[in-house]
Amino acid sequence: MSLIENLTTNYRAATVAISYKAPQNLTELCSLLRNVCLAGMVHPDLPFYCNWYSEFLTKIYNDENQSMIKTRGKARRMWAEQSLIYQDLIALLKDLSGQILECSNEHLREVSDTLSDLVDELREAVEEMQAWTVNEEARCLGCGWNGSTGHCPHCNLQVLKPVRRYATQVNSYVALAPLQGQVFQAIVGVLEGERDVTVLRLPLQQLEASCSEALQQMQACHQLEIAQTALVNISQALAGLAQINRIFQDGDAQHLEDGWSMIFEADRANLAAAQNVNSVAVAVAYDIIRDQVCLTNE
Repeated sequence: MSLIENLTTNYRAATVAISYKAPQNLTELCSLLRNVCLAGMVHPDLPFYCNWYSEFLTKIYNDENQSMIKTRGKARRMWAEQSLIYQDLIALLKDLSGQILECSNEHLREVSDTLSDLVDELREAVEEMQAWTVNEEARCLGCGWNGSTGHCPHCNLQVLKPVRRYATQVNSYVALAPLQGQVFQAIVGVLEGERDVTVLRLPLQQLEASCSEALQQMQACHQLEIAQTALVNISQALAGLAQINRIFQDGDAQHLEDGWSMIFEADRANLAAAQNVNSVAVAVAYDIIRDQVCLTNE
């Protein structure tokens, strides 16, 4: 597995002064610890190796966490489990770096076995994550079932292709207007594998009708600058809704992520425009579009 076997890119260059061959990956570190247990003698450089890997894993975890916390659905749950393995590995190696020269051979053997188990768990978790996020095969987003029929017999959900690319900008924290909030909750339910894709139809239709009505109102007062901005943004929101609706044609959940990103960006742009109103006339125009922006859950 590349993430495990090649975990220490440039590690050799960083440890050229070490007196004997440094472990080039976590697997080699585990083997080194087992050999130490058999020999009954700890090399004085071993604490350095353990601390180095603890710090390097911390960097990898922090980098991965920046993107993975922005995912949704099963990928988010898989990352939550994977992150626990990272944290256990980091803590074990950090503790070992400070205790290894004093601990008993029996304790070192136990720690070595635990480290090997954690490395195996990390390898399996990474492979599972890659298989889920890269493979475009349709499956149940609840349990992963990928049988021959269109519905999962266990979760009673339509099988869908999972999301492979997540939009990072939609993780800003804003309050959603009621109709947008209903669409978002339905999307989350589908991606979490808790609700069938059919729950999207009604909130999508309601939001589309609202956006279409707002578009007509904006066209009637297009001479106002905020109305011109709203025309562009509402048109983008309608395009996002069309993107989401494509899931009913090909069963690809990627449309949910891509379409929601377009809706979110449109609403955020409308909100920014509305907050910059500086005249009564513009405020009147804002009264027309306020239901289309992310303002309130009321």
